[in-house]
Amino acid sequence: MKNQHSSIHAKRIIESLYKLERKIASTVLTCKLEKDTHVPDLMTKIRILKGVAVVGQKAKVERYMDGDDLLTISIKFLPNSDEIYSNLEMLSKMIRRLPGVKSITAQMYNKKVVTLKGKKIIF
Repeated sequence: MKNQHSSIHAKRIIESLYKLERKIASTVLTCKLEKDTHVPDLMTKIRILKGVAVVGQKAKVERYMDGDDLLTISIKFLPNSDEIYSNLEMLSKMIRRLPGVKSITAQMYNKKVVTLKGKKIIF
């Protein structure tokens, strides 16, 4: 019985070496950008952020007369925790630090609309 127990324990250790601790999460974000932000370069900068697996553009860039642009993107990333808000905050803060990004609005998390106390989540 003891051999079987240690065999199961060893198998779990080996599995933990090869498996992700958490499942990849997906989110849809809308980024408010400064006028003339180069979207292809911004997308590349997002792709190389820590924990980001995939980035895709959801729609054409919306350009407004006031000079701001809106870019809606989908991102698959490796979350730090099981807490949705802290994962969105961590990801959004990294993106906000990139040149040309003014703000981030979280739209969806794992295919569900996200709000905080009934209001949009804006970083």
